[in-house]
Amino acid sequence: MRVAHSRAYVFLLLSVVTGAIGQNFEKTTPPGITSERILSVARDSLGYMWLGTDEGLNRFDGIRITNYRSNIFDTTTISSNRIWDIFVDNKNNVWVLNDRGVDLYNRANNNFIRFKTSSRPLHLSDIGDSLVVTTWQSGMLVIDKETMSTSLFSFDPLDPMSISSSRFSQAQTTPVYAKKNMAWVGTTNGLNSISFSTKSAKRFYKEKSELVQRDTILAVLEVENELLIGSSAGVVAHNEKNRETKQVISHHVNAIVNTHQDGTIMALGKHRSTLLDKDKNTLNTIKHNTPKTEALYLGGNQYILWSKEDFEIIMIEQENDHWTWETGLSPVIPEKILVDPESNIWIASKEGLFIGSNTETPTVFVKHNNHKSKTLFTKRANNHLIYIEGDVFETRKSGLNKIYQINDPPIKDDLMGMFVTPAGVTFLFNKNIYHTSSGKTQKLATLNGDINTVSANQNYLLASIKNSGIVAISLSSREIYDYRENRLIMKDFPTGASSIYIDSTSAWIGSEESGLYEYDMSRLEKPKLVKHYVYNSDDPQSFASSSVSCLQPQNGRMFVGTNGDGIFHHLGNEKFDRITFENGLPSNNIISLAPSSDSLLWALTKEGVSLINHISGEVKNLSKEEGLETLVESQSSLVSTPNGNAMVLAPGGHYYIDKELIYINEHDEFISIESVSLIDKNNKKYPTKKENIKATYATPTINISFSSPSYHRPTETTFSFLVDGYHDSWVDNGLKRNIELQGFSPGTYTVQIKSYNSDGYESRNIASLDFQVVPPWWKTWWAYLSYISTVLAMFAYYVKYQKEAQAKASEEQRREEELEEARQFQLDMLPKETPDDLGLDIAATIQTASEVGGDYYDYFPQEDKKSLYVVVGDATGHGMTAGMMVSITKAGLYGIPPSIAPNDIAKRLNHVIKNIDLGWNRMAFNVARFWEDRVEFTSAAMPPVYHYRDDTGSVDEILIEGLPLGSFKDETFSLVDFEFKQGDSLVFISDGLPEATNQTEHMLGYRAVQDCVQANGHQNANDQKQALLDLGSTWLGDLRNQDDITIVVVKKK
Repeated sequence: MRVAHSRAYVFLLLSVVTGAIGQNFEKTTPPGITSERILSVARDSLGYMWLGTDEGLNRFDGIRITNYRSNIFDTTTISSNRIWDIFVDNKNNVWVLNDRGVDLYNRANNNFIRFKTSSRPLHLSDIGDSLVVTTWQSGMLVIDKETMSTSLFSFDPLDPMSISSSRFSQAQTTPVYAKKNMAWVGTTNGLNSISFSTKSAKRFYKEKSELVQRDTILAVLEVENELLIGSSAGVVAHNEKNRETKQVISHHVNAIVNTHQDGTIMALGKHRSTLLDKDKNTLNTIKHNTPKTEALYLGGNQYILWSKEDFEIIMIEQENDHWTWETGLSPVIPEKILVDPESNIWIASKEGLFIGSNTETPTVFVKHNNHKSKTLFTKRANNHLIYIEGDVFETRKSGLNKIYQINDPPIKDDLMGMFVTPAGVTFLFNKNIYHTSSGKTQKLATLNGDINTVSANQNYLLASIKNSGIVAISLSSREIYDYRENRLIMKDFPTGASSIYIDSTSAWIGSEESGLYEYDMSRLEKPKLVKHYVYNSDDPQSFASSSVSCLQPQNGRMFVGTNGDGIFHHLGNEKFDRITFENGLPSNNIISLAPSSDSLLWALTKEGVSLINHISGEVKNLSKEEGLETLVESQSSLVSTPNGNAMVLAPGGHYYIDKELIYINEHDEFISIESVSLIDKNNKKYPTKKENIKATYATPTINISFSSPSYHRPTETTFSFLVDGYHDSWVDNGLKRNIELQGFSPGTYTVQIKSYNSDGYESRNIASLDFQVVPPWWKTWWAYLSYISTVLAMFAYYVKYQKEAQAKASEEQRREEELEEARQFQLDMLPKETPDDLGLDIAATIQTASEVGGDYYDYFPQEDKKSLYVVVGDATGHGMTAGMMVSITKAGLYGIPPSIAPNDIAKRLNHVIKNIDLGWNRMAFNVARFWEDRVEFTSAAMPPVYHYRDDTGSVDEILIEGLPLGSFKDETFSLVDFEFKQGDSLVFISDGLPEATNQTEHMLGYRAVQDCVQANGHQNANDQKQALLDLGSTWLGDLRNQDDITIVVVKKK
């Protein structure tokens, strides 16, 4: 991380020795900004940075950027996309100056209120309840902030009380000074004293007033009842009490600034600027190469002078009643310079946005000389020891320092590691352990297996054999104690260690698989297990990890790094404190630990380096933003220097970390709610206002988006929220900048939201929002009242219904019996036998509907066996009425003489039915007379019949239009005659099949029936009939046919 030097750092940043400040700035391009040509920058009190470009306005919070562009069809957008200046007034209103006027940001609705000017606005002055805006050539506009009303002051040649000119110029810096109900206003043609109450002006011209030396007034300022007027001729001071006027500066002056430092006034000029004391006497004259028009107050007693025309910047500071200054260079020609509350410098320019940070990098990378062979390393108290081809080096702040040489070193490529005791005794190991002292190397022991870690003191050494066990070696007797060979001892040891720490008589062993062990090693031949630390669910301070990565003693206490469970601090009595991600660590995977002081501990994690105060709980994190790139992941990678700083090994070198330069981000951010949306059950969002928020049954989820502007590690800002009366404690929301609320019982709630910056400091405010959960209408009080009323009414109805039901029961039963009789009557009308005359194969069926219909079919064989009549009919209506029509038709057919044409049969039946007169009831009717090789056919309003021709495989649809029987008494009927050959079929249907309606409200249709007849015409009559029935069943699915379906198939064998 980085260290802040308060506002003094800003001055130091600008005062680098070279005189060029560009190298201290970084160009920053917020993703999604409308343009890199930035003309203005401002910061509001909520922390948002506002960036004006030539392509629109932008609001930036360090993470997200919001664009605002002009839309000619939307008057709530900005007036123009070219933003010349942005001003934040004393009420935190954001005002935007663009080509077409001045726009006020409406924070509640996230849009703008436009104030049009006839020419480009140039200057803006805040006078409390009003805002004064000058324009290029259309006068001066005064905006009332409360009423949003405007007043225009412009030159009128016919009005001597109007201002002296409507023109202002970019060369002017502060042409307006306002107080109470009046203002001094300098134009390009004279000075004016304006009364806002009377809306009148008193003019002062060069020829007529000693106040005005040039008609173009560049700057106006009043200090303690003394008016200062700046122009190209200098500065005139006018005392408003005694009416005395005197010239105090005689060189060109662009701007006049009150420093508020002992009454000192700055007068900025073309090639020199003058400092005046409170009596307007010259204190100092500052020379510069280019004109200066702007003075930026840095805080304390520091200023910088600059202009929009060049790189040159003058740094001014008051020290011990004396002013000193120095010249520097901006990285770009600035359009605007801003210093934020965190002392960062923002420079807006046509080259982009440049930010000078108030922090200094605490990390320095120290490069090591390149070596061909792989190096081994270990760590001791205050540095690393690195073994390179027989030489041992130690790491220092500035680099590597050779400390001794190992003579006759073992073969390098076989070595796996090294360890150095505090006394300087070096051990190298692979499957063997080598002991080096005074530059000489001796083999200490040969062990069965690969050694992965070693630890030793002056008395003994412990070695871990990977996936095997632990071995001890007495350094005095060279005796080896292989605990793997003793089953009684082996059961108390892990099968290998990730880390070992030993002192005179005890040892700590950490395992990646079975956790943490403590041993009494006073007798190497028989070590004693003091404690195997394991998780105890009844003790929150128990050791809660099975994978230890590193061990680090500090002040008699042990710190234990783990894989995935953070850091454990042993407090004694089997108690541990725990430091994890939730306490501020960037990762719970700990690689290495090193003590910095009694209270501070360095930790190397998978996500960077941390400095931990284990007493206060404060954690400071460093990562790639502080220059830390790839680090070596080893428990020996991290060491602490004698002054408590850190060194971390990295590929090709090591990092030196100065803890004093670690920046603590104490900036208390402001959190604000940006937008609210309601989400329906299809996850569709509906933006809503921030007041009167109601979650309903249709839109049960509330999405709240919020922001906490920050410009130092903004991606590490975290959030939490709490719903009053629902949550007992704050809910961690992590890095997410929105929450979704749902599942609340009906009622009124308040949600509170707060943020924490990158170093864990809480926001200075808590954002809150009220919302209401509205019950669905069926859960409202009036709904429950209606339920009670309904129940009472239903009970009354039930009593009445029971009485009526008993009366209706017998009537219903009688009706059911009649319907069943009607159904049976319908079936009784059908033929009992199927004729087998003329070599015809006949199959027929009626699939009745839920209510008795009027479908009917019959056969009439002739005595001479030369022909056969087939009749299919469909009576209108249902139930007994339809049944009566069928019985009349059947009786009528039996009364008609034989051997007459089908159309004559239809005509005679029509007379019978019409004479009986059953009202609107009619009979649709098909009759066909089959001969040996032909068919005579007529129809009365029935669906078509389908003639399948076996020789061609085609189907003819035969439809005779006409009225049903019983319509008109003298109605005649057409007759068709066609061949009927062997293999041909004639299919009769009622309208119940083609008009069958499925679940999607679609009918089957006649085309589907014809296609089915054609596809199955080669089959026998019964199979054709079944295919048509299956067609209807498939189409209807689980539905019952709505009308009777009648099918008669006649096939010539």
